[in-house]
Amino acid sequence: MTNQQTQAPRRVRPKPRMVTVKAVERVTPACVRVTFSGPELDGFTTKGPAEHLKVLFAQPGETQPVIPEWGPEGAILREGQAFPTSRTFTPRFWRPESLELVIDFMLHGEGLASDWANGARTGDVMAVSGQPGGAWTVDPGADWYLLAADESALPGLATILEALPAGKHARVFVEVRDDQEQLALESPASIDVTWLYHGDDLPGARIENAIRAIELPAGEGRVWVGCEAEIMRNVRRHLLVDRGMDRAAIHTHGYWKAGATNHPDHDVGQDL
Repeated sequence: MTNQQTQAPRRVRPKPRMVTVKAVERVTPACVRVTFSGPELDGFTTKGPAEHLKVLFAQPGETQPVIPEWGPEGAILREGQAFPTSRTFTPRFWRPESLELVIDFMLHGEGLASDWANGARTGDVMAVSGQPGGAWTVDPGADWYLLAADESALPGLATILEALPAGKHARVFVEVRDDQEQLALESPASIDVTWLYHGDDLPGARIENAIRAIELPAGEGRVWVGCEAEIMRNVRRHLLVDRGMDRAAIHTHGYWKAGATNHPDHDVGQDL
């Protein structure tokens, strides 16, 4: 077998899209909802809930991100040129008829994304990934759903709830700082939402405790959990080992990691 036969074709990411801030809304003290628009969003698509994309930020001294030339192999960087710094977010709403992409920025103290969102203004120019990825497939045949998220994964959780089938039931745990951070959550399904408050502590531990304490319903369920990476692994281990759940029924996602900057967006606890 030749190398040509064994090597998979290299995936080339599409060129980022330049967008303009159309509206900025403070939904809660720690949630800034930004609506982006622009002609380069033509052709943008979403495939399901809890997707992720990159938002690209301008370098210090620049008013907008500078996107390199793009070739068949992707970005073409000149000597000394760096690709714009990026962070990962969930597309909260996509409105193809008006070419509007809505992203909820969850503020976590000081940092690249939080600082930008705090100062975002109509007319600001940014860039986003060519296409989002990583959608979670909602199994309409499941008997029940168990969903949990801290504030970092709350936008993704909201998109899942909106995609659940009518006539089904979901048990939902959401951990945020305090009751000022509660968002209105809607779903065609029947949902039982418990809000957990971490105050000044790092989020995640209350999600783990709640899942350990819950009595799972009879039948075939599906689980989705998004939170801090080590808490996520504790939850995943508990569901697999203590509860004996099938791996195929569980999706866990480490949205961030304590002490780390820009944690990889593909951490689903695959090492367990």
